[in-house]
Amino acid sequence: MAESDSLSIGRFDKSFLIHMIKDFFLVLLAVTVLEFALKASLVYYNFRVNGEDDARVVAEDLAENVRAIMRNEGGPVAARTMYPILKQNWDELGYKVEIAPADVTVRSIEAGFGFTPQGLSVEAWPEGRYKAAEVQVAAESFCLNCHTEAQVGDVLGTVNVRNYLSRDFALWFEDVKLTAGLAVGKIVLHSVLLFLILRARMEPLLGLRSTVGRLARAYGDLNHRADVRTADEFGALAHDLNLFLDRINRLVGELDQVLKKVVAVNDDIVSVQGALRGRIDRVVSGARRLERDAMLGAKREPLLSQAWFDAIEGAVADLDARLEKAGDDPRGAALVEDLRAVIGNAEAQIAASQTLFEGLAAFGDDTEGLKGAMAEMTRLEERMKTIMETGDVLVQRLRPDLGQGVAQAV
Repeated sequence: MAESDSLSIGRFDKSFLIHMIKDFFLVLLAVTVLEFALKASLVYYNFRVNGEDDARVVAEDLAENVRAIMRNEGGPVAARTMYPILKQNWDELGYKVEIAPADVTVRSIEAGFGFTPQGLSVEAWPEGRYKAAEVQVAAESFCLNCHTEAQVGDVLGTVNVRNYLSRDFALWFEDVKLTAGLAVGKIVLHSVLLFLILRARMEPLLGLRSTVGRLARAYGDLNHRADVRTADEFGALAHDLNLFLDRINRLVGELDQVLKKVVAVNDDIVSVQGALRGRIDRVVSGARRLERDAMLGAKREPLLSQAWFDAIEGAVADLDARLEKAGDDPRGAALVEDLRAVIGNAEAQIAASQTLFEGLAAFGDDTEGLKGAMAEMTRLEERMKTIMETGDVLVQRLRPDLGQGVAQAV
């Protein structure tokens, strides 16, 4: 994988465009080869379907040439001159031909002209697949001037023609050699034209690539926008990218406003927390001081024990018994009642003091718990501060023009 700042990335003529031209070149080359192969298949198909008909057409044409030669009074002599020419012409066209004279023709020419006609013979037919045709040349009235021993309708000779598959493929190969150079030139020309067209049409995409590259880099500027140069898909893509960046900027702005509000709320929390912390400290100190004073007071003036109450109650009961023996004395009875009231008040005060001590202890525990909650709030405030700093850094990365106020407030 290439690095993001590598020279192999950024220009389409070094990446996408080159690959596309190469693929286009290979496709055209494959199409050309396929075209030649299709033509070869058509050659073979034509040989199988029409090869025999083509050979028959050539044989009939050659037979007609033989009849034309025989119409001349010096036909047999002219044939000796014309047959090699005909053979050469048809050989050049890829056909192998043979003109075999009949026995009646041989006897007539030997008797009339003094030489043995050879016709047009083939020493050895070539090997290979072929389609053959045979046409017999029948004697007509004008032929009897030279073919004196023949009758009208007799076979004067046979024309044999062979159409070889190798001949058709040889012609196909000649066509390939002729058109291959032109095809390669056409492929190269088309590739060059495609390169120039794509380079011109891809220029807006290069602008998009530059914009996205700027956005992809760290601390990229989201205020940069892509140029909308065309009204095609690339122009629509650039327009949509700009809309997306506008939306991101709005979200970043809203995030910046939220961070500012969070900072303001955090400042209020810190202020209230400071005042509340002072009050809680004073309450805790006062509660602990009261608890300590109460404990010290209890140590200086110990509470009356249960034995003391039992002794007092015994003394009062004894006093009451003696008063009963002494007779009715209103002052004694009143004294006993007063003593009992004093004992009841003392018991009530002791119970109230015990309840007060227990309440002060519980209040001290609650204030300690409240102090711990304040410490936890302080830790939460520190975490909120860290979150705000992180959000401010994010805003500064996305929008360098924003986030400075949050950073200063934090």
